[in-house]
Amino acid sequence: MTSPVIDTNSACGCTSENGGFASSPCCDCKTKMALTYEEEAILAKLRGIKTAVRPLMETLRSIEPRRFDRDGSDAASVEGEWIRLSKELDELRTAWNEWEKRLEAAIEQKLILLGHREPRV
Repeated sequence: MTSPVIDTNSACGCTSENGGFASSPCCDCKTKMALTYEEEAILAKLRGIKTAVRPLMETLRSIEPRRFDRDGSDAASVEGEWIRLSKELDELRTAWNEWEKRLEAAIEQKLILLGHREPRV
């Protein structure tokens, strides 16, 4: 079963003769920007993971100076928070790597279906 292809021409950066954005992408860009539904779903998952990582990293950066502060009375709670956030970040990294492998497999499958690559035996 072949996957339908989505044309994402709205993301093209092609410009018209007057320097503004063209109303439609050029032929070269249009062919390069075709995604299958599977690729689109995987990329959405990856964007979701990236969105979840940003506030975690920000929080980790903000509590890092207090983590080694020996005078603070909340050192144990800061260390516990640091460990919890680090574990959550590790889980997101693992998920990212898994989805990235799925994306590579989906791209490979698309290239095989399009005849650009030979199927692996």
